[in-house]
Amino acid sequence: MAPETQATRILLVMGHNAYREALATRLDQEADLEVAWQAASVAEARNVHLNGVDVAVVEPFLPDGDGMVLVREVTVANPDALALVLTREFDSSVRDRAIGAGAAEILAASTNIEEVLAAIKRTSAKTK
Repeated sequence: MAPETQATRILLVMGHNAYREALATRLDQEADLEVAWQAASVAEARNVHLNGVDVAVVEPFLPDGDGMVLVREVTVANPDALALVLTREFDSSVRDRAIGAGAAEILAASTNIEEVLAAIKRTSAKTK
């Protein structure tokens, strides 16, 4: 019998509650993914045991601070973790900041949920 693989544990950090909840609902339909934590702010995300995160999906501009700081904190807490940045402002400065913080992938917030799902799966495959 093959060993059971653990689902990829995802942290969603987005200030836009409706989109975050819709994304979480869609991701939870995948057997190999688990939205283990959701946060609407930097402060809420810091209450998560970041070393348990496999993939973080982070919005860079959060109500109480810079989401890019969380990208760095997640990858420091768990060197095997990867982050995906989902941004409304997709320009070179945001891209450069995301890469500098250690993001594995950057997507425009206008990307449809199925494409975000595909990016999360690509990213999670790198953590296995």
